[in-house]
Amino acid sequence: MDARVGKMQGPIELEAAVAAPNYAPLPVVLERGEGSWLWDADGKRYLDFMSAYSAVSHGHAHPRLVRALVEQAQRVAVTSRAYHSTELAPFLAKLVEVADLDGEARALPASGGCESVETAIKAARRWGYRAKGIDPGRAEIVVARGNFHGRSTTVVGFSSEDDYRADFGPFAPGFRHFDFGDITGLAEAIDENTCAVLIEPIQGEAGIVTPPPGFLRAARELCTERNVLLIVDEIQSGLGRTGAWFAYMHEGIRPDAVIVGKALGGGLLPVSAFVARAPVLDLMGPGSHGSTFGGNPLAARVALEALRVIEDEKLVERSQALGAHLLDRLRQLRSPLVRAVRGRGLWAGVELTPDVSARAIVERLAQRGVLTKDTHGTVIRFAPPLTIRREALDWGLDVFAAVLAEFDPRRAPFHDSGIPHISALAARRNDDVKAATRIERRARQSAHLMMSSPRHFEVSYAINPWMDPSQWSVSADRLADDARRGWAKLMATYERLGARVTAQDPVQGLPDLVFTANAAVVLDRKVLLARFLCEERRGEEPHNRRFFEALRERGFVDEVVDPPPGLFFEGAGDAIWDVSRGLIWTGYGQRSSREVHAAIESLYGVPTVPLELVDPRFYHLDTCFCVLSGGEVLWYPSAFSAESADAVRRVAGAGNLIEATDEDALHLGVNSVCLGRDVVMCHASDATRASLAARGYRVHVVPLDSFNRSGGAAYCLTLRLDNETRAADRGSDSDSDHEREFEQLRRAA
Repeated sequence: MDARVGKMQGPIELEAAVAAPNYAPLPVVLERGEGSWLWDADGKRYLDFMSAYSAVSHGHAHPRLVRALVEQAQRVAVTSRAYHSTELAPFLAKLVEVADLDGEARALPASGGCESVETAIKAARRWGYRAKGIDPGRAEIVVARGNFHGRSTTVVGFSSEDDYRADFGPFAPGFRHFDFGDITGLAEAIDENTCAVLIEPIQGEAGIVTPPPGFLRAARELCTERNVLLIVDEIQSGLGRTGAWFAYMHEGIRPDAVIVGKALGGGLLPVSAFVARAPVLDLMGPGSHGSTFGGNPLAARVALEALRVIEDEKLVERSQALGAHLLDRLRQLRSPLVRAVRGRGLWAGVELTPDVSARAIVERLAQRGVLTKDTHGTVIRFAPPLTIRREALDWGLDVFAAVLAEFDPRRAPFHDSGIPHISALAARRNDDVKAATRIERRARQSAHLMMSSPRHFEVSYAINPWMDPSQWSVSADRLADDARRGWAKLMATYERLGARVTAQDPVQGLPDLVFTANAAVVLDRKVLLARFLCEERRGEEPHNRRFFEALRERGFVDEVVDPPPGLFFEGAGDAIWDVSRGLIWTGYGQRSSREVHAAIESLYGVPTVPLELVDPRFYHLDTCFCVLSGGEVLWYPSAFSAESADAVRRVAGAGNLIEATDEDALHLGVNSVCLGRDVVMCHASDATRASLAARGYRVHVVPLDSFNRSGGAAYCLTLRLDNETRAADRGSDSDSDHEREFEQLRRAA
């Protein structure tokens, strides 16, 4: 079984076999997390824009919280509330303090959030009967349409969503509805039997819906006037998510009670609580309510530390500042697909038009390394950990903007997605600018590229760890359309940069013909054809031969040569021309034979440096090694054997090496094309952008997610036809020195 199929598809299939189908998760198998990042079973990294519906507001595996968890678990974890513990009272005292209700308050701990909603319903009804004097069995609670307070039968019974209620009745009576944000409607819903108003300050599941300014204050005044409890469900919105400890604090009010959960467990445990004024909870005597795990020592210790971390690390203030930046950037989006942007703090929703599926957007975001979730098929949620760095937030928003552009029905021409503040790092001395301009002009005048239409591209077999036919088949039409759009943008980018593209006709049944870099290597008008190791690609060989023979007849190339018998060679993917050093870097160990370097030296009369590839994910040299026009090398050292990595350092020189981040490598960002001072990539981390910009390069990002599923990106889709040794411009005095050095390196390897 292919490694990727085993790691990713196996858990998905097993879960489908043994788990109830009440969730439709994205096809991502997560294995670990740290801070704002998550990694899947293949080691691919994702930015978390979801935070488990705000449960991971502190970030994944926060060191202080993990330490508190381990220390307490080694002492005592669960005792039940039949006994006191040293941990519960300090936790509840701190929670009551930050809730800042009016007068003396109490807290009743539980596990999951819905458990505390049920607690609130019971407490409100008891208060209604014993304090307000409502006739027995007549107490009612007013709730908003569009609410989401949990999944128990009582709670879904007063939901206004048919899907949540279907075939789960009969439901408990005692609830009346009003339109969220409508204070007149709320007033009309309240009568003498109303014991409480239960509302979310911001409706999360409904699509991050915010009420009109002043609504909560008016609701507080109305409840006070009518002698009705105001209970605020802050399970998602509380504990800093909106830029305040609780969202009700933005309007300067104090409710009678607040429901807290999710982030209270620090992303490690289910912890919730119902916090209310003493006259409400003092009515809940022994035997009235209970929870075996509620308030256990382990949960209490972690929850107290979670509150302290929010305070010590100023996460409330951080959410306020970064939240303003988040909403500002989202509101600046210029996409016809965006209908509305709503939110507060680090909690936002982007409502899309019916022209696009929100599910399709989040799937594409996941392919690009950003995880979030849609709601109701129309809204994209943004709720990153409150600990997220601004640079990471901006990167995720850049990806979102790029994905929206891909789905834009107008199919606007590609625009450079470089980040202005990164591009500013490219300031150089005048002589460097002049030199860069000369290189750029020459590249734009001469670049002649080969591409092949993706008309028949698909992932129908697995010959590398990136390929998963079963995953492709789930969304085949959409992915094929994505491939066509990405390829067209890539070609348009090349042409915009002055290159000329010659297209090879696609062939039905040869999906990887699109990866023209593997067809051959071309230098000084001489073509060394590929011979494929994998049987699935051998059908491409005669088509490649006919294409290059046609080029020869038209005068574009002079010779078309086969590799020596018995040797495998997969074209420019494993033979990268280095114009600055006048040599060819060759890759072996995965697809191409090591011995092919001798044939390359014989045909082209230039030295080679063979490099051993040891990671199956980087099966061609071009997936982990990119030579830039100024002699710098963007590479991923982990893909090489120790000896080959050392050879790269010795030949290229430490000052010329740009080490790609894991993020870049695992998104195939190194598989890039350099035209003069322009670098065309499918992905670029902030660090790589900065490194390239500082050296005078302009970065152009063209998303190629569907091709990534086959292990390919920009370089794989492109073959340079006009490489020339005379462009190296090497002095004759140094030629012999270079030859001696390379011969020594070859012998050492």
